[in-house]
Amino acid sequence: MTLNYDNIFNEVSESPEQDLLDKECSDLMIEIHKTLDLRNAPIKTIVQALGVTPAQARNLANGITEKFTSYELQTFLQRLSPDIN
Repeated sequence: MTLNYDNIFNEVSESPEQDLLDKECSDLMIEIHKTLDLRNAPIKTIVQALGVTPAQARNLANGITEKFTSYELQTFLQRLSPDIN
């Protein structure tokens, strides 16, 4: 199988700016998953660790990141790893 593109975000984003934001959010989610396994952690653990509501925790666990800004995802990552700026 050969792909006709190098970056999936270029193909699915509406603009170059949105492309960058989508990639940033994806990168932040990867870092969050390195610290807290969102798919296997109990919702209560996610709520406590990230300071989110249960509904937000379920969205994160299900990979629904479009409901969060990059700033929010950065905040979640900082809550998990306070040493990260």
